[in-house]
Amino acid sequence: MTEIATYEAPSAPVVTFVGAASIEATARALVDAHKIGTALCRTAFVPKHFQGKPDDAAAAILYGSTINMDPVTALQNVYVIGGKPALYARTMAAIVMSHGHQMWTEEESEGRVTVAGRRKGSDKVERVTWTSEMAQRAGYTSNAKYKSDPRSMLYARASGDVARRIAPDALLGMAHNVEELTVAGEVSEPQRPAAAADRMRAALGSQPAEEPEPETPTAEPDPEPSPDAITSAQQKKMGALMREVGITQRDLALAFVADVIGREVDSRNELTKVEAGRVIDALEADAARADEPVDAEVVADEPLIGGDQ
Repeated sequence: MTEIATYEAPSAPVVTFVGAASIEATARALVDAHKIGTALCRTAFVPKHFQGKPDDAAAAILYGSTINMDPVTALQNVYVIGGKPALYARTMAAIVMSHGHQMWTEEESEGRVTVAGRRKGSDKVERVTWTSEMAQRAGYTSNAKYKSDPRSMLYARASGDVARRIAPDALLGMAHNVEELTVAGEVSEPQRPAAAADRMRAALGSQPAEEPEPETPTAEPDPEPSPDAITSAQQKKMGALMREVGITQRDLALAFVADVIGREVDSRNELTKVEAGRVIDALEADAARADEPVDAEVVADEPLIGGDQ
């Protein structure tokens, strides 16, 4: 008699409610994040790309909380570029080191940067080198910042690679930093409040300047400019210097000016002679690091800061 083996069906998977609980917790957190975002995005303290956008601010706060950022820090550091959350390389390094991991710079020159790191409790050292030749092969050197500030560009690439290698868990597997997405030409750089010198290092956008909207014809003569207003020569020099250091977008130009003079403007015509001089001085200080001197006599085809709008 043939024996027939008894078949036992596998037990059904146990259904848990962890996912549902996570969704409920996220929904509650989103309500609180939206309240905070709504309040903060009405202020000048948050970057311009969050001002007046409470939904975007709430999402940034919520994402920042997953990597242990408080709401204010998240709004200053989290960016969504092409639908991808990203941080600046220096912020990634700060998060990694706050978890007890180690990162350090082994070599730094105009054309070569080596960054190393070691995971907490491990003896293995991860070491990444980026050179100007590597950046050129990757197609990044079309960006003017690789000429005016190559160390910062190469450091951003090397440190971002090391941070993700030694502590992907601290970064929740974040695949990109802001510098990578920007220099790769995917998008222009997001707006961020920073010191004037830092703004220069962050200005990675390689997109052409936006075309100004045509002026509405008018039969009335233009009012006489104030004797204290910015001069035509200052406008031309400012435009040439901004192109030299890689600031080719109106929003970045306006933000840089605001950092220098301590107030926001909608057009370069709102600047006084004294303020324009301060902006030019700040631009020249950064342009001095470039390989070639700035040709201050170049006349802009289009105004970088608002024009006569």
